[in-house]
Amino acid sequence: MKRLALLISVILLLTAVVSPGSASAADTGSFSYVPAATEGLVAGVPYVWQEVNGLCAWAATSVAFQSAGVPLDLHDILAVTSVGYSFAYLNYNDTMLMYPGAIYMQAEPSQFAADLYGLNMTVYMDISTPGVDQLVEVWEGRGISVHLLDGEADAFDLMRSTIDEGYPLLLSVDPAWLPARDYDFLRAQGLSGGGHGILVVGYDDAAGNATIIDPGVGSFGDEYGYPVDGRGNYTPISYTALANAWSGRYFISMLFKPGGDAPTDRSALLGPYVRDRILGAPAAYEASPDTVVLWSFGEAAFRALGADYSRQGLTNYLDIFTGMDGEREFKASLILFLGLGLEAQVTLQYLSFRAALYRLPDLMPEIDLEGFVSAGASSLLHFEELADNDTLLYPGNLTVYDGFVSSTFRAMADEFNSTGDIESVMNQYEDELSTITTHLLGIADSWLAAGNALAEIWPNNLFVIYGPWIAVASFGVGALVVAAIVWIRRTPSQ
Repeated sequence: MKRLALLISVILLLTAVVSPGSASAADTGSFSYVPAATEGLVAGVPYVWQEVNGLCAWAATSVAFQSAGVPLDLHDILAVTSVGYSFAYLNYNDTMLMYPGAIYMQAEPSQFAADLYGLNMTVYMDISTPGVDQLVEVWEGRGISVHLLDGEADAFDLMRSTIDEGYPLLLSVDPAWLPARDYDFLRAQGLSGGGHGILVVGYDDAAGNATIIDPGVGSFGDEYGYPVDGRGNYTPISYTALANAWSGRYFISMLFKPGGDAPTDRSALLGPYVRDRILGAPAAYEASPDTVVLWSFGEAAFRALGADYSRQGLTNYLDIFTGMDGEREFKASLILFLGLGLEAQVTLQYLSFRAALYRLPDLMPEIDLEGFVSAGASSLLHFEELADNDTLLYPGNLTVYDGFVSSTFRAMADEFNSTGDIESVMNQYEDELSTITTHLLGIADSWLAAGNALAEIWPNNLFVIYGPWIAVASFGVGALVVAAIVWIRRTPSQ
C-alpha cells in the first residue's frame, strides 16, 4: 500500500512544485498591527453561495470583490479568472492526477482578475508554511504581493486590521472546525485536514468570537440547497475554533482592496487569457520547464485522459503495480478510485465550464463570441454523460454513487477483486470504456474548436506567466480516495 499512501498524500496536499530559491522570511517581513478597538464588524457584506462542493474559493472571491466595489457574482468570477476554462492532468509513472480549474491554482487567476478590475490583492501565510521561501520568491516574481505571518497572534491582528479598514478577509480553513451542522459528518468520522474558503467579517475580543461568511453551507449532503435559514451568513465562531481551523491551513489568507489601475480594454487581456487556458498553453498554467513534459493542460488534458482511460491505457497503467504485495486488493482499490476521481473532477469542471461559457459574452459585450460559445457548448453533452453531481454532493459516501463512470468502475473493481483477471475485466467492460473515451475526446475536440474561435479574434500569442497555487478546497477529493480503499476492504478477495 506504500504507493497508494503516497498517491493519497499528494492528492490531499494539492500544492504545486515550485523552483527552488533563496528567499527568506525576512524578505517580506511579518504583519504588524496597532489595535484601534476591541471589536469590529464589516456590515453589508453580500452572501454568495458556492452552489456545489469545490467552488468555495471562487464564491468567497466573489464576496471579496463585491466588498471592494467590483460587482462580480460567482459565474462572473469563474469566467474572469478563467478557472472555468481550465483543466490539468498529470500522468507520471504510478501517479495519475486530475485538477479541474477550480482547484488547480488560485493565487494567480485571482491576481489576474484583481488586476483586470483595479484591485490590490495580497496573499498572507505563516512562516511555517512548507516551502515558504520558494513560494515567496515565485509569487513575488509573478507580481503577487506576499506578507508572512508569525503565528496565531499575528494572524488575528491581520483579521482585526482588515475589518477595521472595512474589508473582509478571505481565509483557507479546515472545515471540520466550522460551526455549521453541514460539517457534522466530518466530525463524526474524525476527518480533518481538508481545505475550505470562508471570509471573516467581524471580531469581538471581549466575547472571544469572530463572525464569518461561509459560502459552503448547503453545497453538499442531504441538506443540499441554498441556505434560506441564513446559516453561514454572519455566523459567530469562537476564537478557539477559528484558530484551530485557520492554523491547520497555515493561516493562508487573501485580501482584496480597491486602489489599482484597471486597464481601459479588459477584453484585450481577458480574451487571450481564456484562449491560452482552454487550448492548454503550458505557460498559461505556470508549468515549470523541468516538469512541463509530465503535464497536459486544457483540451490536451482531456485528449490525454481519453487515451489513458481506454482499455489499453488502463491495462498499461495497472501493469505498473503487478507483483507488489497485496496486488489484487490494491488494483481493485485503484480501479475504483480511477472511476470516482474521473467522475468527480469532470463533474466539477462541467459545472464551472458551463457557467463560465455562457457568462463570458456578458463580460465583453463588444466582442462577437458566438463562434466560441457554439463550439464550447458542443462539449456539454459529452460532459453530461460523464458527470454525476452525487460524487460532489456526498464526498466519500460510495453507496449513493450511481453515475455511468462510477458504476462502471465499481463493477470493474468488484470483478477484478473476485477474479484477479484484468484481461477478462477489460473484455467485459470494453464497450463502456470506449464510450468514456469517446466523450473525453469529444470534450477535447470542442475545447480545441472553442480556443481556435478565440484565436481568430486574438491571433497573437499573449502568454502570461502564472504563479504557483494556493489550493483552498480539497477535502472532497481526499474523502473519495479514503472511501475507495474502505469499500474494497469490505469486499475481500475471493
